[in-house]
Amino acid sequence: MSRDVFILGGKRTPMGESVGALKDISAIDLGAIAARAALETTGVAPEEIDHTIVGNALQTSGDAIYGATRQPASAGGQGIAMIVEIV
Repeated sequence: MSRDVFILGGKRTPMGESVGALKDISAIDLGAIAARAALETTGVAPEEIDHTIVGNALQTSGDAIYGATRQPASAGGQGIAMIVEIV
């Protein structure tokens, strides 16, 4: 079965200093902000997305180790019934 694949766009979180202005925002919350911004920029409805790839270069909190993929996508409005990968 052949399926069309589209890369619609993405957003990234800002880089901050250690114990800087972003210190009280979890990696998951930052990821959710980026996910919502990507949806807003592309104009794609969340229910149209069935696969999300999330990059996570540095775990800055305990929740980021395991939750940095599905939780931001879900909080970003994409639901939990999709494939999410971390690179």
